[in-house]
Amino acid sequence: MNKPIGIMDSGVGGLTVMKEIIHALPGEEVYYFADSLRCPYGPKSQEDVKRYTTEAVQFLIDKGVKAVIIACNTATAAVMPALRDEIDIPVYGVINPGSLGALRKSDNNELLLLATEGTIKSGAYEHGILSLDSEVKIHNLACPEFVELIEGLDYKNPDITRKAVADKLGPYKDTTADTVILGCTHFPIIEKYIDEFFNGEKHIIDAGFEAVTIALVQLHKKKLLSAHDKHPEHRIFIHGENNTFEKTLNSWMPDTEYTIENIYLQES
Repeated sequence: MNKPIGIMDSGVGGLTVMKEIIHALPGEEVYYFADSLRCPYGPKSQEDVKRYTTEAVQFLIDKGVKAVIIACNTATAAVMPALRDEIDIPVYGVINPGSLGALRKSDNNELLLLATEGTIKSGAYEHGILSLDSEVKIHNLACPEFVELIEGLDYKNPDITRKAVADKLGPYKDTTADTVILGCTHFPIIEKYIDEFFNGEKHIIDAGFEAVTIALVQLHKKKLLSAHDKHPEHRIFIHGENNTFEKTLNSWMPDTEYTIENIYLQES
């Protein structure tokens, strides 16, 4: 089906999900919604996040997407699975895929979750993981500093990034958890530094990557993937203003063809 795949996020983090889709299926067109006006979602109430996410998903549906990936963990926690029952196209979150990926990789059933405050407060990962295996031990760590590091593009300086990672993860240097969940789609940008901090001894689970894998398999089964092999021009919709978004996009995904448009939702 030659319709685009929609991705929504509160900011730039979901670009890591977009990158995975383009890498796996370069013929697929992507429409990306960034809610820069109301970013970050982490400190917001669950009711507000649910409303924001529902508005964003509806915007993408109105643009004609065939499926939506909610690339924000906080948003996923607020709206799934209720949203799936309310819309007629496939919608995928990142928490269940991330949970399954972690359980599949862990050898000792002990996990370290790195996420935003909103995701951790929601308890969505704990609920999802413990519903699958009640004996798993989960350590939660809110890392808003990592979001600021990445959004501000300071992550480009290895020394700054290594220090930020060491300062935040220092108390967990000797954790017995053998698997680390990157429970925010920003975090894969600094994955190599997190892996380096743990001396390559932990399984690192990118929840966004796991979500893309599941979504593309299911869309293939539903015969919803694109039939053409052209390189599409992707569309980026920024709700509000974000002066660094395009710079970040070009840094993470050079040579990507896209148009970018600032929009404002009526509901706001």
